[in-house]
Amino acid sequence: MKAAVCREFGKPLVIEELELDSPGLREVRVHVSACAICHSDISYADGIWGGDLPAVYGHEAAGTVMETGSEAEIYKAGDRVILTLIRH
Repeated sequence: MKAAVCREFGKPLVIEELELDSPGLREVRVHVSACAICHSDISYADGIWGGDLPAVYGHEAAGTVMETGSEAEIYKAGDRVILTLIRH
């Protein structure tokens, strides 16, 4: 997959090709059709919030479920979904 990756705070994001593992038991893999980079991504990339690097940005997206883990019950391949980050 292509991803906007931050390897150093305060530096430009780099578009990289990344390999993903298969989905975990209750995870799904989504083919992303559209993704936004918003103010929180920029704040993170500027180092304002700290955090671990490297980091992949773009937590608001839409796409299609491509693969599911064996215990994923709500979604199936072919479902159209929207994604967002919710922190607990």
